[in-house]
Amino acid sequence: MKKIAILLTLVLLVFKTTNAQNTDPNKPNVLLICVDDLRNNLGVYGDIQAITPNIDALAEHGVTFRNHQVQYAVCGPSRAALTTSLMPEETGVIGFKPIRQKLPNVTFLPQYFKNNGYITAAAGKIHDPRTVGNGKNGDGDDPASWSIPYLAPRGGHNPKGVAIDFQDLPDEDYVDGIIRVKGNALLEEVAKKDQPFFMAIGFKKPHEPFIAPKKYWDLYANTKFEVAANQKAPIGRDDLKTYVPHGEDVKQNIDPETGRINDAFQLELKRGYYACTSYVDAQIGLVVEKLKALGVANNTIIVIWGDHGLFLGEHGRWNKHSNLEVASSSPLIIIDPRNPKAKGETFSAVSTTDIYPTLCELAGLAIPEQPKNANSTTGRPLKGRSLVPILNDTNAEVKIGAVTVYKGQRGLGYGYRVNGKYRYIEWVKKGKENFYELYDYERDPNETRNLAVVEHEIYEPLLHKFSRNIRNEGEGDGCMALLKTKPYEMSSKNKGKILVRDADNDGIPDDMEGASDSDNDGIPNYLDKN
Repeated sequence: MKKIAILLTLVLLVFKTTNAQNTDPNKPNVLLICVDDLRNNLGVYGDIQAITPNIDALAEHGVTFRNHQVQYAVCGPSRAALTTSLMPEETGVIGFKPIRQKLPNVTFLPQYFKNNGYITAAAGKIHDPRTVGNGKNGDGDDPASWSIPYLAPRGGHNPKGVAIDFQDLPDEDYVDGIIRVKGNALLEEVAKKDQPFFMAIGFKKPHEPFIAPKKYWDLYANTKFEVAANQKAPIGRDDLKTYVPHGEDVKQNIDPETGRINDAFQLELKRGYYACTSYVDAQIGLVVEKLKALGVANNTIIVIWGDHGLFLGEHGRWNKHSNLEVASSSPLIIIDPRNPKAKGETFSAVSTTDIYPTLCELAGLAIPEQPKNANSTTGRPLKGRSLVPILNDTNAEVKIGAVTVYKGQRGLGYGYRVNGKYRYIEWVKKGKENFYELYDYERDPNETRNLAVVEHEIYEPLLHKFSRNIRNEGEGDGCMALLKTKPYEMSSKNKGKILVRDADNDGIPDDMEGASDSDNDGIPNYLDKN
């Protein structure tokens, strides 16, 4: 009898271990889904041609951020901003440099959750591998971030030298299908633990080349795509460079006189991009199905994040490297099943850096600091602001504008996308006068005219206002080169037209209210309408 009792105890212990689940709503699980080169071409973002039923259905249970801006429209620096909540100049990742070379004691987002009792795991592309470790670790990630060794699924059908390829093969014969299978296996493993989990899955499409199973290409057989409306540089920004995607099939379809891809092949490329988006949407649907089947969906916060957008012929470009609208904007959707108010869409300006402090607050964790320099562990505040006030009220705002940095031929350019119709850009080049861009997306949705040049005198007061905004109330913190320069100076002709900065329209200038939060509601005073 004693042996039987011991055996029964062992069986019960095994059963408890394999079926234990975290059900504490104060310690929710986190599922972070990263998607490479994902534009706002989703059904939930208003694109009627996009076939993305899984993301659209998921978005119905959360908040869709319609004005989300990445901090640098290239994989490496954008993902560094996600995991550190620091601006590119602070991490040193402008391009592809290992983050820990500059800040060895940086605490990445999953690492912080791990340090606070979470089991952490990941499959697929989270960091760009060139920005972690020594920058030469192929498909690696940061070892300190993961409780379970990071998985970098590889392989699958991946023909070289082409921009488009669609074969009649199953999803699992492509790398994102493999990532989903491995990711779901990890989900199953972490969901059985009695501690909360932070799980990240990173999909590699719709990054070029546009390669996916044929069934997703066939979804768009009858879709009437159109080439980008404006394939020229904006007037007043005429030095903007053009780019074409890689591939022999692209070379064969370039007009030798204009250097532009012919319209017919542009439409094929566009169809390829949409097909890859639908392919990733299907993988996300299968991940969410697994989450539900494991019985943990009701206590799991889901974040869907695109690392940046991608030009599909706009301005003659087929890449991302820019601080203009298409490249800087990307999807951000947050689902918190514990909060019935966290539903709908918002046009408030938000940043990728905001995700780190948001998840901390949702999980009940103190918002940490990052190291001030190579020899410290703290002293540098996160640059993101928690989006919890917007999750509770989609009309709330936590900043006037979101900043996107890009290093180009004009130096460092700081794009400032505000809640509303404007994008302001200020370029800083050592030893030269700052250069300015301004676009009005109500009047000019295709960025055909740089108003800072072509209607300079009329828009001078607005340039002056945005130039002050980005430098005040912490909005441009971490923009080191920018903050060393002075705001735009009005010409004597317009000196009397200086615009008062009163973001919440309460009659009190922003300077007088300041960025403190007197009522502790997460909204800075200068934006608090209450």
